[in-house]
Amino acid sequence: MANRIASVIQSFLGGAIIAVIVTVVHGESFPWVLGAGLLVVGAFLVSLRLLSDDRIITIAGSLGMLVTVLVLAQRSTGGSVLIAGNDAGNAWVIGASLLCGLASAWPHISSNSAR
Repeated sequence: MANRIASVIQSFLGGAIIAVIVTVVHGESFPWVLGAGLLVVGAFLVSLRLLSDDRIITIAGSLGMLVTVLVLAQRSTGGSVLIAGNDAGNAWVIGASLLCGLASAWPHISSNSAR
């Protein structure tokens, strides 16, 4: 049980760290950096889904990512915004949300059902 809790916390933190990094750099040389960032997000979520036996690990990683994007999308006290309301910002928020939803909803395919 403690091992599972640690895995959930680690996947949440991993998703949050990836979201922070991609949020900071998503607007640089649009669309290449954004595409690479979404590729990293997809690879992270697919690896969580393939390596874990249940969805809770993938959902935790997705929640870490989405909560971080939500927090960083807010206007700060100084008035600055990390995720602007332009094409790059919209593509980052929508792309990350779609990838998180798709990875979390993807069915588990066991190796026994393929035989």
